[in-house]
Amino acid sequence: MLKKHKSDAKTVLNRLGRLSAFLKDLDAHASTGDSFNFPLEIIQKTMMFDVSVLYKVSNVIENRLILEVVKILDPEHLRTDLKEGGKLILFLDDPDKIHVNEITAFLNKRISYINVPGIGCDIIGYVYLPESFGGAYLFGGDFCGKESLIKDYEVAGVEIMCNFLSTILLKTKFEHQAEYDKLTGLFNSGRIKLKLETIFKRFERKPGSSACIAMGDIDFFKKVNDTYGHIKGDLILKKVGQALSTSMRGVFDMAGRYGGEEFLLIFDEACEKNAFQAVERLRKNIEAIKFEKTDKTGKIPGNEFFNVTMSFGISQLCKDSGIKTATDWIIRADKALYESKQNGRNQTTVYKGE
Repeated sequence: MLKKHKSDAKTVLNRLGRLSAFLKDLDAHASTGDSFNFPLEIIQKTMMFDVSVLYKVSNVIENRLILEVVKILDPEHLRTDLKEGGKLILFLDDPDKIHVNEITAFLNKRISYINVPGIGCDIIGYVYLPESFGGAYLFGGDFCGKESLIKDYEVAGVEIMCNFLSTILLKTKFEHQAEYDKLTGLFNSGRIKLKLETIFKRFERKPGSSACIAMGDIDFFKKVNDTYGHIKGDLILKKVGQALSTSMRGVFDMAGRYGGEEFLLIFDEACEKNAFQAVERLRKNIEAIKFEKTDKTGKIPGNEFFNVTMSFGISQLCKDSGIKTATDWIIRADKALYESKQNGRNQTTVYKGE
């Protein structure tokens, strides 16, 4: 009879010690998948399961549990039914044999390692996260054999990993909340200002470098709120944040919600010309976004749309710019933005001095 591969308690304990150090070194910008890389490797390679897998609890609808396969280590391709990004729909009151441990771990909010004759043995742990942080995860290993030989130290090891992961995910989520604007997903005001200060201080050490910032403001935003309501206003801010996030990839370095409907973009190691071209592309992309018209109650009267525009002001930090502080840098970008507003809005202006 085929039995689970035998692991070694000392090796598992050693790997758990290394896992603790690994998780402590993760910062707030690490993805959830990054946090689970090492734990999945421990289950698959050190505890010697054939497969290790991470599920995200996507939803529970009546008696159905919906799981998303976030990551899987399956070097022998033994679980072809599990694909990263794929969804499983499991019945809570009548689970199929191959997923009995997933259901049990979810229902009991703790580790499950029920052996199913003819199917094999799994060990599935429950990683708690509150709903406001996206909900729970299930993760563990599968031995695609016939008999369970899961050891007590393996069960304890998975429980320790679940506790580690729950703690570190909560920590990184709280750190993320402290740095990011909840509505737009961009850096919040405090964080983007800190980034700006960091670049300015580096410039003081290396005055031969160059960087640009752009202040952007949604035109007539108060009128939009008054006409369509604050729910639509929040949607516009969210869409603008998404447009900025998408543009950051290879176009500029950082973006933050500076306050209200105002945004700050940082172009590190960039000149005025390149920054201007990038901002103009962004401005036109935002102008092309269509928003459904609604009344103040959120009701949609029909197939009617409107657009919003943005104005921008750019300021360059370089050897001859005469900028003495990070605040001076922002003031210049703000003055250029004001000039864009005065000249008709929906345009980009580069600061050229008084």
